[in-house]
Amino acid sequence: MRHELKYVITPIQYQLLKGRLQAFMKRDSHAGEDGNYFIRSVYFESPGADTLAEKENGVDNRKKYRIRYYENQPKACVLECKSKKGTRISKTTYPLSEEERDMLLAGASPTADICKGSVLEELVVLMKTKGFAPGVVVDYLREAYVYDISNVRITFDKELAGGNVKDCLKRKRYLPNILAPGDMILEVKYDDYLPAHISEILSGVGLTQVAASKFGMCMKKKLEGQIV
Repeated sequence: MRHELKYVITPIQYQLLKGRLQAFMKRDSHAGEDGNYFIRSVYFESPGADTLAEKENGVDNRKKYRIRYYENQPKACVLECKSKKGTRISKTTYPLSEEERDMLLAGASPTADICKGSVLEELVVLMKTKGFAPGVVVDYLREAYVYDISNVRITFDKELAGGNVKDCLKRKRYLPNILAPGDMILEVKYDDYLPAHISEILSGVGLTQVAASKFGMCMKKKLEGQIV
């Protein structure tokens, strides 16, 4: 399990951090010519919004299930379970067939044999016992940097948008509607420790750590009727 820190940052903080981190961190290999790549996630939620409630209440050991794909390539979907225990996170994945993807997005259980002990089996159990179903779409552009020591990964997630699940495979982008214009989410992930010089750079721009859950922000907007 890895450590994860999250912050909401302003455009000025972004420019300062980017300039300082680029001096010694490598750009993520998935980035396009503009330095970004697009991510779409469809998060599953119960009728009573149990996953959101666990996050809001700070439950120590919790999980989120999502279908994710990159660069508008829905044929290459994966099902992911993101687990969090305290300040540490881990992720397990399951490659979905198109049939499995379509059935899950429709709120139905796949009809083919399900691999025992897989993330898919976990989600199907929740769908059958707790009514889990696709809840909200989360879109953003990611700019990522990596540093080999302690496996540090720093990402800037921009243009955060929440959307309705209906027809999500047909829509290329949802318009940014979650954060103030220009603001973004900074995520810092690392294994055992955060190198001192990176910690100093982060603390030097006035960051305030918050519970900046992209799922949480988008799901709350949906429950408030601001995402239709």
